[in-house]
Amino acid sequence: MMQVLTNPGLLWFLAGVVLLIAELFAPTLVLMFFGFGAWIVAVVYLMLEVSLAWQLALFAASSLILLALLRKRLKPLFKGYTTSRQKAGQDLDDFLGRDATVIETIEPGKPGKIECSGVAWTAESETKLEVGTHVRVTSRSGLKLIVVPR
Repeated sequence: MMQVLTNPGLLWFLAGVVLLIAELFAPTLVLMFFGFGAWIVAVVYLMLEVSLAWQLALFAASSLILLALLRKRLKPLFKGYTTSRQKAGQDLDDFLGRDATVIETIEPGKPGKIECSGVAWTAESETKLEVGTHVRVTSRSGLKLIVVPR
């Protein structure tokens, strides 16, 4: 059992798993590439049994190269979206200045819902807004859009 735990290839593989799991809890889309870098080192070690210095150099190089080449391309896939009517990777800031319609009453201190670009969003306002009121998105607070009457 101890021989298994001292096998660098297995340790690199486990480090990759830990980094990928950590990405789930800190979704920065960075740790994932270091996890893949660890897996690359595991595969190379199992084929060539390179020294620790080469393992570390390969880990750093592969992780940084993957990060530089793939992060921007993969980021839109991980941003998420509400429905298929919203484009993948669309940012909430894209809604600033857009017109919307209240679909659930909004009161000061009590968020309601608006429909903007065919998608329902949680919204806040400093004034009471009844269902059917036309509003304009002025800013956002976290995942809530801030609106004012048009």
